Amino acid sequence: MAGIIDWLDERMGARALARRVANPDIPGGPRLQYVFGAVLVYLFLQEVVLGVLLALYYSPSTATAWASTAYIQDQVTAGWFLRGLHLHTSSAMVVLVVLHFVQVVWTGAYRRPRELIWWSGVLMGMIVLGFSMSGYLLPWDQNAYWGTQVRTGILGSLPGGEPLKTLAQGGGELGNLTVTRFYAIHVFLLPLATALLLAVHLIALRKHGVTPPARLDEAARAQTKPYWPYQRVLDVGAMAVTGAALIAMTVYTHGAQLYAPADPTTAFVARPEWNFLFLYQLVKFFEGPLQIVATAIIPGAVTAALFALPLLDRAPDRSPRRRIWVLAFVGAVMAGVVALTAIAIVDDAGNEKYQKAHEAALQDAARARALAAEGVPALAATVVWENDPDFKVRALFKEHCATCHTIEGKGGQEAPSFDGYSERRWLFDLVRDPTAKRFFGGTKEHNAMEPLPASDVSDEDLWATVEYLYSLRGDAKDIDDAKASRGKALWDDTLECNGCHELERKAEGAAPTLAGRGTLEWIQRVIADSSAPDLFADAAEMPKYKDKLSEDEIAALAQFIVEQGAPASTSEEDATP
Repeated sequence: MAGIIDWLDERMGARALARRVANPDIPGGPRLQYVFGAVLVYLFLQEVVLGVLLALYYSPSTATAWASTAYIQDQVTAGWFLRGLHLHTSSAMVVLVVLHFVQVVWTGAYRRPRELIWWSGVLMGMIVLGFSMSGYLLPWDQNAYWGTQVRTGILGSLPGGEPLKTLAQGGGELGNLTVTRFYAIHVFLLPLATALLLAVHLIALRKHGVTPPARLDEAARAQTKPYWPYQRVLDVGAMAVTGAALIAMTVYTHGAQLYAPADPTTAFVARPEWNFLFLYQLVKFFEGPLQIVATAIIPGAVTAALFALPLLDRAPDRSPRRRIWVLAFVGAVMAGVVALTAIAIVDDAGNEKYQKAHEAALQDAARARALAAEGVPALAATVVWENDPDFKVRALFKEHCATCHTIEGKGGQEAPSFDGYSERRWLFDLVRDPTAKRFFGGTKEHNAMEPLPASDVSDEDLWATVEYLYSLRGDAKDIDDAKASRGKALWDDTLECNGCHELERKAEGAAPTLAGRGTLEWIQRVIADSSAPDLFADAAEMPKYKDKLSEDEIAALAQFIVEQGAPASTSEEDATP
């Protein structure tokens, strides 16, 4: 190794170059305020390493992005730690950029002849935010999708922004090209731009050196000390403290959140990351045509002012007292950012609707990740829901039943609604008026059953009859025996229902047998073949699903229908809405 260094030193002056680059003199000696830049370089390099490790498992496409992220999070050894550390390091970079920015402004280190140092630093600060924004989309979960939908919508609303929106998205809407483009920006373009700007920054910094505090006199500034070992010890110590804090935060939070897979067909209340909350809150103050004030004019004006700062500051020296307007401007901007961020956090904390939606999103996320552990088909991440029995039976119902039947307020009206199907109230309303749309009013053939108005049978008598019919299920455990007995007497002696309905299992009549009506077995038989002689016979309008569905699918549908209404109380008051 020594021979190689000697060879390079003879031809390039390697040792002298290394001394100039790596061990410059520090005017006024080492200081803690100089560590921010070094820590930022360390964090950038840490992000590169973590990004490479994550890229070994990540697959950038709408079909695989969420699934591969879930795999990293839940199945790769320490994957949750790597992903969480990557996220928290990104946040730490934002914090360090702000601290470094404040330190540079306070000391006046942006002034001539250090303009290139300032401009390259401002650009790198913007790139740090660009890293956060581009990486935000990559998990392709609900929060990433809907949050990016808002951001690209804002981009498209700007003057001349529609072509930029199309370019960023790779088309008219978010999709596969959006993921690949954001991935390319995140892992190729932004790191390359950072490396180039960092090189310019460091070369200019080595040319002019660090900026000592303005309060030091000439004699104090002349007392220089070399970077090694004095300032380097402080830098390494700051890196160690920062690294330890990031590890502790990652372990405490158990990594980064991953919501359910992105689903454009659902609604989701997205929020930006904490470092963009101030812009999110600012937009709330400017609605409609004035939105451009918050999305372009104010941010653009602040950015332009920061770039122009070295040209506008004409104070005779770097003393803070002589640069009051600069410090006041920067202080106002920082105060505004902090205040807007705090308002956004407080508003969400007190927003009950948002909190409920967020809690539901977390539950969906946990369920989706648990299902993903069973394997994610290559089609798309949202198909993990097909591992969920509840999702499967709802899909079955939607495909085969929802055209005619209503459930949970959705569906057709050509056959009885299943909302509250297992409740006494459903039976009461059916007997009172079977021609209602909720029951048989939308069917073609079921018109033989006449309404039973209150003038013919009182509510009290009808509730007793309903209690008797409910007892015929055979599986009900909350029967009021006295009321059911009175209902049986009314059925036998007063009402004319027994002329059509039989009360024994599989006994044939002009209408379905009521023995076991509403039980799992009875509903399964109706689904399988509603034209059976003891069911709807020739009046049946339903297809015979025993020829279309498996026994397991029929059983799942029947169970789903049974669960739509828990048995109500035996009293009229409790059963009446």
